[in-house]
Amino acid sequence: MATLKLTNVKKIYDNNVVAVHNFNLDIKDKEFIVFVGPSGCGKSTTLRMIAGLEEISEGTIEIDDEIVNDLQPKDRDIAMVFQNYALYPHLTVYENMAFPLRLKKNPKVSEDEIFNRVINAADILGITDYLMRKPKNLSGGQRQRVSIGRAMVRDSKVFLMDEPLSNLDAKLRNQMRAEIIELRHKIDSTFIYVTHDQTEAMTLGDRIVIMKDGYIQQVDTPQNVFDKPNNLFVAGFIGSPQMNFFDAKLSKEGEDYYVEVGEVKLLIDDKKRDILKEKDINEKDIILGIRPDHLKVSFEDNENTIKGKIIVNEMMGSEMHLHINVNNKQDIIVIVPTISLTKSQKEALQAGKEIDLEFDSKLIHLFDSETEENIIYKKEC
Repeated sequence: MATLKLTNVKKIYDNNVVAVHNFNLDIKDKEFIVFVGPSGCGKSTTLRMIAGLEEISEGTIEIDDEIVNDLQPKDRDIAMVFQNYALYPHLTVYENMAFPLRLKKNPKVSEDEIFNRVINAADILGITDYLMRKPKNLSGGQRQRVSIGRAMVRDSKVFLMDEPLSNLDAKLRNQMRAEIIELRHKIDSTFIYVTHDQTEAMTLGDRIVIMKDGYIQQVDTPQNVFDKPNNLFVAGFIGSPQMNFFDAKLSKEGEDYYVEVGEVKLLIDDKKRDILKEKDINEKDIILGIRPDHLKVSFEDNENTIKGKIIVNEMMGSEMHLHINVNNKQDIIVIVPTISLTKSQKEALQAGKEIDLEFDSKLIHLFDSETEENIIYKKEC
């Protein structure tokens, strides 16, 4: 069992810079949690406080209901994988993996036990053939497997990973990401994984902790974060290409709500209407958000569309990414599947062509223009 609880955790550096503000999170046993956010958001600092590599300014960290604020890293029963591998160049793969076990003095680990743990971890990671090599003779992916294996042999309660794939090329990152997904089912530990890559966060995490400027923006499952972002930042950060945003106006006519975007007037669907009624929201300025694959290109005459001009057409094979300038004011991206397009429709989607776009009110997001919070789905962190 390895539960983890962070209560009002705060990190203040000597120059009074607050890196992490009142961080609160309960992590369940064997849960895979991903901290994600842009550089400087506080995610690695939080991980290092959990590991004991950074001193906590305020708050408490508990592992299995024991406060570990004052415990040394070696006494917290955690294992950590770093971005830069941190392997000893003069030691073989076997000796690198065995090293943390040789450091353990209480209880003392026998050489037979060390051998069995290293061989077992190497077998799981597919690096058995490299045990007698030194790190300089390994590829980047192989070195990262050794780094993970060194953490695995410790049989720790909590497994911490600080951007372990960022030094790998795109193809190897995809492969290692799949291997980590498989690995977490073989290791009986709680995982905390730090990344700036939202694709890694979406594919790896049971829950995602999205951070900005030291504050938690949202904690939820990957699907809920994508479907129901708390605010404008989360909506723009999660999803690639990112969500499109439009200045808009929310109005009410009788029992119905409408969103006006330029010349387009959208009737809000029943589900959102009921939530707006319950919150007693009437007319106000808002920001409308819609994902690139939820905007629809109209090939027929339709008055209720937004007009734009295609600036760039990126052909991706099964889909086109259209970069469109709308009303000479803003640029957006629209994803169009190519499988059902006719030849004439493909010709109509080339750079320089005028285009009409339709909205589906079921797929739009409404954000308060002042607070930037999601009017429909805002949840407390």
